[in-house]
Amino acid sequence: MILSWLKKKKNSLDLALVMCPGWGVVQPPVGISYLKSFLEKYDTSVRCFDLSLELYNVFPKKEYWDLNYPEHFITSHMFERHILPFLNPFIDLWAEQILSYNPKVVGFSLFMSSLNVSLLLAKRLKEKNPNLVILGGGAEVNRVKRVVVDGIKRLAALNRDIFSIFDILIDGEGEMTLLEILSLLKQGRDFHYVDGICYTSDSKILVNRPRKLIEDLDILLPPDFCDFKLRNYTRRALPIVTSRGCTNRCTFCADSPLWKAYRHRSAEKVIEEIKFLIKHYGRNKFEIVDSIFNGDVQRVEKICDLIMKSGLNIQWSAKATLRKEMSYALLRKMKEAGCCSLGYGLESGSPRVLRDMRKNIDLEEAKRIIRDTHKVGIQANCFFIIGYPTETEEDFQLTLNFVKENVGFIHHFEQVTGCHIEEDSYLGLNLDRYGIVLKQDGWYSKESTPQIRRQRYDKFRELARKLHKHYKCEVQA
Repeated sequence: MILSWLKKKKNSLDLALVMCPGWGVVQPPVGISYLKSFLEKYDTSVRCFDLSLELYNVFPKKEYWDLNYPEHFITSHMFERHILPFLNPFIDLWAEQILSYNPKVVGFSLFMSSLNVSLLLAKRLKEKNPNLVILGGGAEVNRVKRVVVDGIKRLAALNRDIFSIFDILIDGEGEMTLLEILSLLKQGRDFHYVDGICYTSDSKILVNRPRKLIEDLDILLPPDFCDFKLRNYTRRALPIVTSRGCTNRCTFCADSPLWKAYRHRSAEKVIEEIKFLIKHYGRNKFEIVDSIFNGDVQRVEKICDLIMKSGLNIQWSAKATLRKEMSYALLRKMKEAGCCSLGYGLESGSPRVLRDMRKNIDLEEAKRIIRDTHKVGIQANCFFIIGYPTETEEDFQLTLNFVKENVGFIHHFEQVTGCHIEEDSYLGLNLDRYGIVLKQDGWYSKESTPQIRRQRYDKFRELARKLHKHYKCEVQA
């Protein structure tokens, strides 16, 4: 039925890519922007929709978009109480807006914070056009796939909701999978044997074999932001991606399972992209949104050399790991090349907790790097995780002591978050090993409970206020 409908359509949009609330309004969604530029290289017509930005401009409670309130979009009962009553009229408007472009396929970028709204909108699109092909991709798909493969009963109901609406879920990198699906649809051929997808058949959820990773990320083109009103975002810096994956395997993180191996684009390609974005969008500020920018330190140095050789007058920021190769000389070169801010994933001031996290951080080396970063004139910002399953009160006090000792060198706390158990992280896959028990009000271990995490969070927040340090905080039970 879907294929016959597609054959009848003329002059329609091949693909609509949608980012639903609450993703945030700091920057345009970079993932679907890269997808658009890649697919249009192959004569595919694509339009991107950032509905988070549209809702933010009229939503009465701006604090719900803050990291302090992630549960309003994620938790079902909070979503139904605080968001849904205001959201309902917009679902119809958005559906009509998307359908006005006559798309053959609509793809949603799925994350925990955007899933509830995505389900509502996808369902409405299906009601208005039952023949529309609805796809989903993004980080949330990895969790959905694991529910099927591992048979996690407590999440089975959510999967039924998702697969009752979405025709296909794309697992992992979307470029080659989307390209193959769209090509088969244009030919009127079946797409259900494509690698890297999940779908339903005869009431059964099927998971195809994984898609091979893109080995050469230089095939990607600069992100296409043409569908977004860039002036309406709260940050002027444009997001760019120079690598995928991470060299670390931290126990709490789900990035490694999502992206698999660490791969990076060449320094030359990164500079080429920056020049393109300056020319087309008139911006000279960039945020490198890689999980880890300094996974290959030699590449970092080469990027800096090329920036200075090209005479580019830019400012940029990135997230980095605290590794010994981050020398004073390298940091000084990064500053000269326009680096203005580095976010370090320190997470804890306890050596024991850092070992448990598999952070591979030496605290004395971390102090040196943070201080050198400050000395060269780059903002040194730190991430902290509170209430790790094995964190004792003594461990937490060591974190507070580290902050006090280095307060003159840390510009601000990039994010302070209660430890969250990601489904696909090492913690999530080894609950018994850590004595983690999941309950309705949060997770429990011998050393950490929702109440303990809240108390420690409050202590950290109070310390930040006393030290006059800006911070972004998020509490997850």
